[in-house]
Amino acid sequence: MRRIGLWLLILSGVFLQVGTVWAQEPSPTATPAPGRPALVRGSITAIGDHTLTLNTERWGALEVQIREGTRFHVPGFVQAGLGEVRVGDRATVHGRWIEEGRSVEAHWVIVHGPVQVRRGTVERIDVAARRLEVKTRAGEVIPVEWTEHTRLHITGVISPTWSDLGTGYPVTVIGHFVEGTFLAGRVISHRPHRLFLGVLQGVEGTTLVIQTRSGEVVRLQTDAQTRVRIPGHPNATLADLRAGDTVAARAIGNPDGTWLARTVIARSPKAPRPASPGPRQGPPPTRRP
Repeated sequence: MRRIGLWLLILSGVFLQVGTVWAQEPSPTATPAPGRPALVRGSITAIGDHTLTLNTERWGALEVQIREGTRFHVPGFVQAGLGEVRVGDRATVHGRWIEEGRSVEAHWVIVHGPVQVRRGTVERIDVAARRLEVKTRAGEVIPVEWTEHTRLHITGVISPTWSDLGTGYPVTVIGHFVEGTFLAGRVISHRPHRLFLGVLQGVEGTTLVIQTRSGEVVRLQTDAQTRVRIPGHPNATLADLRAGDTVAARAIGNPDGTWLARTVIARSPKAPRPASPGPRQGPPPTRRP
């Protein structure tokens, strides 16, 4: 009996200690202590110079402080920072609690959402505002915004700038939508190509004036890399072209909407066509006996 009483006394002490510990544990809605690890999720409602406000379901509005070492992950971006975060984004913040749990110091800010791709042509571009409009293949016009971390690639252009991108350029934009605007992490493009067939109206300095078969009059710029080919003239130049020549000009688009001729093939309407080879002459074939 003494042993049973002793065991009951020991067990009651253990339960008393456990109850005391449970009573000291914070409730699920209690504010975490400063310095403890933080993992919070919510929607971004405001963005400052070095802070953002995250509206969470559990803690309400939290101030997230951005430090120099804070890292960001934004869909579509190879490299990102606070400048790539937008109001309306849903994000997860990893860091630590500060200021009595009402503020979080961010180590990681992860913006949620799938990486999306849109293809089309440039309808309008405003370099100063960092915005352009893209008309997709389905006919939809979407506003596109870029940042200092958006990567631009234009085939054939070394170290391209946004001034090298022009209206009518085909583009592929990679990023995600934020409240109706496409935030692009990468923009891939190439200069448009076009073949002009028609009659040369004249040469004005270094510009060719061509009337196409459809009746459209176009002006094509030329430069030192423009090649001119005329049958019978191995080293032809612009000076050898004449009004009335039939021309086929391959050109690429410039950012300002003009066209630059790369190759011009011309033929005078009076120039004789090369004679087609006649039947082969030679001794008649012999038959074997």
